[in-house]
Amino acid sequence: MPHKTHTYTHRGQSRILEAVIGAVIIFLVFTASYYLIQSSSSIPTQETADLNRLGYNVLHRIVESDTIEETLETQDSTSGAASLQMVVREALPQGIYFNLTVYNCTGNPQTPFAPNPVSVSNAPEAEMAKSKEVSSTSTTYTSKNGNIYLIILKTARAGQG
Repeated sequence: MPHKTHTYTHRGQSRILEAVIGAVIIFLVFTASYYLIQSSSSIPTQETADLNRLGYNVLHRIVESDTIEETLETQDSTSGAASLQMVVREALPQGIYFNLTVYNCTGNPQTPFAPNPVSVSNAPEAEMAKSKEVSSTSTTYTSKNGNIYLIILKTARAGQG
């Protein structure tokens, strides 16, 4: 009789061991699948953060270099917009689409935005709308002449549409 009890004891222990190993395998599969899903969804978030940082750096460069005064206040609107587009294009790396809009807010308090903002872009029609990640950064700038500008820069990586 002791021999049969000993066999049942080993069978019970092996069943418990199988259950523990099965639970560990299931836990590892769920953990691995969670990290695989998590890492793929964090890539666009990092892309947006990089585009935001790039946008703020470009806006800072435009403001600190007195580009607004040199392009929009001293030149006519057509040549000023062309100069502004060239400055932004040179400040951004290759493969980045942009749309820069400058609103002149120095005016009537009832209508703070000028009806025709200066807008420059290097993006083809509707490319920004098709892009997966678009960053929008803005800043308010007061020129030396006392004009107040709202500058909005939208950036997207080319080829994502």
